[in-house]
Amino acid sequence: MGETMPEDHEENHAGSWVDVGRYDSLDEAYDHGLVILAMGESCRVLEGKQLGEYELQAEAEVAAKISEELEEFAAENRERKQPPISPSNWAKHPAGWLYFIAWAGLLLGIFHWQGLDPSLADRGASSSIGLIGRGEWWRPFTALFLHADGPHIVGNLASGMVFGGMVSKSLGPLKAWTMILLAGTMGNALTSWLTYPQPFSSLGASTAVFGALGILSGIGIMENIREPVRMPWVRICAPLLAGLVLLGWLGGAAPDSGVDVFGHVFGFGSGVIAGVACRLPVTRIESLHGS
Repeated sequence: MGETMPEDHEENHAGSWVDVGRYDSLDEAYDHGLVILAMGESCRVLEGKQLGEYELQAEAEVAAKISEELEEFAAENRERKQPPISPSNWAKHPAGWLYFIAWAGLLLGIFHWQGLDPSLADRGASSSIGLIGRGEWWRPFTALFLHADGPHIVGNLASGMVFGGMVSKSLGPLKAWTMILLAGTMGNALTSWLTYPQPFSSLGASTAVFGALGILSGIGIMENIREPVRMPWVRICAPLLAGLVLLGWLGGAAPDSGVDVFGHVFGFGSGVIAGVACRLPVTRIESLHGS
């Protein structure tokens, strides 16, 4: 950038220059100097007292105004330099295979127990009459670990491995499986509340599996909102739309088929809320850091 004022003018105003910024590279100092020139003010870049440091100076009478402008410029730069949000950026946790193995082992162990004690399913299944009518609060949770038959449990284990692993890579295994089970429990509780006083009962981990799918959709929405580039609402809501498509494909069923469609829908919805909630604090912290 060099000197922006004639030498004789500089000599007449010796001592009127003050530091408005110090930078580790000459290019960075020049970039900030362009901001000052765009304001119609003079500036100069000098070598700093420390090796590799450069001082940006401006006239003392406008230094305060220039400092404010440079702070705004630096804040805009920090926002622009944020990496774009994509699965490769936020999927930085392990898949949590030990947690999945523990969950799968628990499901298989309880399924074996059901074979020894057929009344276990009746005592632990999600039930509108049991939860709302008799206050048996444990049912929405215990129902997630009970299954009707072999194909039922195998299908849920396969889906849980895929979606549970994806949520674990997004949130970390412990938090992921906690939120998955919470979404499944909430899905069962909402189903019981909606169907009461009609008798309705269900069992199976599928409500939690669709809760995991909802969590992924909620996380995707928040990551799109965090994008520094303005995005249309259709793109922001794309993860939710994709989740709804999968919900209809994997969780839908014909009437009287015995599939708990309500549980799938409410598990998915609870998961979306959980995914948004898990990413909301991160969004706020990063917004404050960037301002």
